[in-house]
Amino acid sequence: SILSETGRNFAFLLLFFGLVACGVRLEEHLEHIAHREQRRVSYRLEEIQKAKAASSQLLESLLPPHVVDLVAEGISPIAELHSDVTIMFTDIKGFTAFSSRISAQELVDLLNSMYSAFDEIIVNWALYKVEIIGDAYFVSAGCPPSASSEEHRQPDLDAVRAVEVGLALQRALAQVCEDDSLTMRVGLHTGSVVAGVVGKKGPRYHLFGASVAYAEKMESHGLPGRVHISDATHALLNEGGHEYEFEQRRVEIEGEQDLQTTWLVNRSKNSAAFRMQREIIMRRRASGRHSVSSSTA
Repeated sequence: SILSETGRNFAFLLLFFGLVACGVRLEEHLEHIAHREQRRVSYRLEEIQKAKAASSQLLESLLPPHVVDLVAEGISPIAELHSDVTIMFTDIKGFTAFSSRISAQELVDLLNSMYSAFDEIIVNWALYKVEIIGDAYFVSAGCPPSASSEEHRQPDLDAVRAVEVGLALQRALAQVCEDDSLTMRVGLHTGSVVAGVVGKKGPRYHLFGASVAYAEKMESHGLPGRVHISDATHALLNEGGHEYEFEQRRVEIEGEQDLQTTWLVNRSKNSAAFRMQREIIMRRRASGRHSVSSSTA
């Protein structure tokens, strides 16, 4: 009948519009899910990028720039040979006894002031801090080579920078600690070193070889409050025409058969050294690298 036909058509229309409405709702729901998933993926990608940036910053704080690039390229092991590198060791005489007479907070405050001052001096002269062992510093000049100076590196200028840092560290110690019982020995030697990355969890760019051991002996056989350099470093400074006031010594050093000729640096008469330092600081500022802390040099 007409009524039954009309009823079926009406029911069909209701079903049709119901299906259309369900389709629209389903499409909206799928779009919502897609947007939510897209946001989740974007968030995860952003977190991954942040983690990569943090990892890169950590590597850059532990390793020289050229080594970071080698690590990123998957090159391993990393080992290099560098000649005419000036190595410096420092040690503070009387530190153990002094630290036992002050509180833990006073000791930490002193170390913070001392390390901040020393780090600023090292940065301002573009040296590389290899390692800190207790109150002792292990520093190098000429290794790792900077990208700008690798092809035209002048070892005598590296030696100048190391000597100037040694003298500045002596002055800085007197400024951050007024106790006369604390004095510093500084020892330098110039020679060939092997450089490489050691360690996996906390990789470090380290230097090895006989020159490193001899530089450490220059420190241990030096005098408190003085900068003690080897004959090799002294010869390099003389060849470059750099003016310092030296005091010659003849020292018996363990492991060496004959008495060794060494030198104490009494003071710097090298006006060119300070022009060099200003140029280093200007280049560092131009590159956007900030200093470690306020300078006490």
